[in-house]
Amino acid sequence: MPHDSAPDGTTLVVIAALVPFLLLLLPFLLYLLGGFFILQPRTQAVILRFGKVVETVTDPGIHFAFPLGRRIMRVTSSVVSIDLPKTTVLEAHGSPIEVSGICNYRVVEAQKALLDVHDVHTMVGLLAGAVLKNVCAEYPYEAPDAQTPCLRKENEAVTAHLVRDLQALVAPAGVQVLQFRINDLTYAPAIAHSMLLRQQAVAMVDSRRTIVTGAVQTACDAHARMRESGLPLDSTAAASFASSLMMVLCSGERVQTFMPVQVEVAKAGPHG
Repeated sequence: MPHDSAPDGTTLVVIAALVPFLLLLLPFLLYLLGGFFILQPRTQAVILRFGKVVETVTDPGIHFAFPLGRRIMRVTSSVVSIDLPKTTVLEAHGSPIEVSGICNYRVVEAQKALLDVHDVHTMVGLLAGAVLKNVCAEYPYEAPDAQTPCLRKENEAVTAHLVRDLQALVAPAGVQVLQFRINDLTYAPAIAHSMLLRQQAVAMVDSRRTIVTGAVQTACDAHARMRESGLPLDSTAAASFASSLMMVLCSGERVQTFMPVQVEVAKAGPHG
């Protein structure tokens, strides 16, 4: 029955020579495995080697970069929303108002956002607050003309102005401004009561003007219809009719009309 032959001397020498090599190769292989990294969706990574930019990775998935002297800096490219706190500014007419805003932006150039500025999100928040103050100072709180841009109404001119000014400031940081809108807008408490009285007075004047205009048109139409119906009025009667009709239409309260009645009193005789 054949027996297994024992390894000869040459095999033992080869194995003995490979063991130190394998022991040295295994840590190196483990070190190379550390060169693989995973990039999540909507994330950008800047790879530095000994302080120099090697590449910018934008595709999600598994990537490899030799780990010697390597540093990976990541930044999200998702849309970031910031809520600007309420602040007091002077609008175009000099009245103090309290205003806050909402800004949406995202990072489009990771190298600029990570290396050119210390904290890109803090930078955008500070600049957005400054832009909000400057733009609000160029527009009135409200405008009588519907075509005139103002802060009270949601106006595309004001929104475009906010986006344009902020984009010019954050472009060197690799940031794209998507939306910038005014959130809360009120008069400052110091003048809120006065502005409310002013708005009520303006509204009352506008309503009275509308009532008078309609009353005049109604009186003219009524006089013309009476003439067409064969009931002409002389100048005195026409003036009295128009005056009475205007009083009824323009009065804010219920008007009571009176009909003049002529009563003839008989003269008493000498015995009566």
